Amino acid sequence: MTLLSQIIQYAISGMTGGSIYAVIGICWSLVYLITKVLNFTTGEFVMLGGMLTWVFRTAGFSLVPSVLFAVACTILISMILERIAVRPVRYPNEVTYMMITIAGASVIKGLVLLAWGSETRRIESFFDTEIIHLFGATITSQVLCVFGLLVIVTIGLSLFLNRTLFGKALRASAVNLTGASLMGIDIGRFRLFCFGLAGGLGAITGIVITPITFTGYEVGMLTGLKGLVAAIVGGWTMTGTMVAALALGLIEGFGAGFISAGLKDVFALLIMILFLIVRTMNFASRTGRGSP
Repeated sequence: MTLLSQIIQYAISGMTGGSIYAVIGICWSLVYLITKVLNFTTGEFVMLGGMLTWVFRTAGFSLVPSVLFAVACTILISMILERIAVRPVRYPNEVTYMMITIAGASVIKGLVLLAWGSETRRIESFFDTEIIHLFGATITSQVLCVFGLLVIVTIGLSLFLNRTLFGKALRASAVNLTGASLMGIDIGRFRLFCFGLAGGLGAITGIVITPITFTGYEVGMLTGLKGLVAAIVGGWTMTGTMVAALALGLIEGFGAGFISAGLKDVFALLIMILFLIVRTMNFASRTGRGSP
């Protein structure tokens, strides 16, 4: 491959990963802005989408019913998690919620391991595996599905949040939870809705990427953490999360291509650490807490 084709190939790989992290980061933001819950089961929703689709395909269902059943089951699991683990907490705080969702993620991962083993699984591509050549680089139809998912999620959520009464109430709750509650908005219903929506989007993401990256009981945590990095760096906003996720994906793509593929997963965590250090230093300088 020529240098130009290598650059294009690494950029395609990076944009693919960035699109995945963007949708997952949006799932983190949907839950956190309304509930102040750092939902560490987000990555497991992605894993469940792919695994359950494989389960239904193995049971003899065609692809479309398998996808629908997998999304529905993941939404149900996410809503059950909110009902039985998150909502009953009497003295809620972010640390408590974080520990609860980490425990929930461990339970989901353990059950999947017990039920279907540790082997990686795969489902077929949605379309014929035609390869598109672009200046010596290649791109498959399934990768285009990943890009399309990001576009659909972004446009769909933007229209929902800005054009519907329910979406506007959701935005108001994200801005001022107490004020929205005093205005008669049912925060409990919104919390349940956000968990279900995050579960559904996570499952769809997992289904779309499984033909490319495969799936297994342990793929959720790292993928979810990268989405969390995008949400944190992007300021928990949809636009910011998208930009941060795509930048992270490009850094991973070029880093893995030109430096080392073994360091691919290190870049996301390094970016989060550096961002938090810089943010803490800026906060200390503004408040004067860093001065002797």
